[in-house]
Amino acid sequence: MGNPVVRIFKVIEYLAASEDWVSLRTMAREVELDAATVYRILSSMKEIGYVRQHPVDSRYRLTLKIASVSARVLDKVQLRQVAHPIMEELTSLTNETSHLAILDGCEFVYIHKVDNHQAVRMRSRVGQRGQLHSTSIGKSILASLPEGDLNEILSCIDFRPVTPNTITNRTRFLEHLDLIRKQGYAIDDEENEVGIRCIGAPIFDHACRVAGAVSISGWTITVTRERVPLLAAQVLNASRKISQDYGFFEAEQMGVTPGKGGD
Repeated sequence: MGNPVVRIFKVIEYLAASEDWVSLRTMAREVELDAATVYRILSSMKEIGYVRQHPVDSRYRLTLKIASVSARVLDKVQLRQVAHPIMEELTSLTNETSHLAILDGCEFVYIHKVDNHQAVRMRSRVGQRGQLHSTSIGKSILASLPEGDLNEILSCIDFRPVTPNTITNRTRFLEHLDLIRKQGYAIDDEENEVGIRCIGAPIFDHACRVAGAVSISGWTITVTRERVPLLAAQVLNASRKISQDYGFFEAEQMGVTPGKGGD
């Protein structure tokens, strides 16, 4: 078992299955590793908050930090499952590719995609990362964040021009976010790729926090400016359906404002 990552996960899995605090010697014997190796793994995990050591007898157990990581992964899977039928309907109505994405640091990540039936399809793929300032998905997420979170993310965004249409001035970008908040959706008007126009809207969870965004993307010859109002209404309808199925409806009934939910 020479792979250090394998050794680490052996320890994690053993601790996760244990119902009580576990001693170093017992753990080393059960996972078939020498005590020094297990001690180094536990010390590193303790340093970053994934393991707690008993103050009296020095035994170990996992903290709830590992549960919070698992919960975030499960949330993403659940969001994808909730969104899938609604995205299929959106793609069917518009004949444009629909995307689902979540915020990840200072970028977003596509977690689902439903292709249209056109001959030439979007090059995007699940797992692909994207810029926040030049896309409809990114802008709709940013416009829905609490002010503190927004400022923190904006500080790490490089407002570089992806195309000649990209907004690169922070003040102008903030004004643009105000418009997005008022209309409820964002447009990427060839700002991320010349010839491609996208419309996105945010998705909220049960606590009124932005959970991600849904969008449609297409060539400018099909996503024409004349079609934007109708397509935007369809994207907004899809985002509301996903949000409600994801638990937002109940929070909405309590009069909570999106983006102002709990921590």
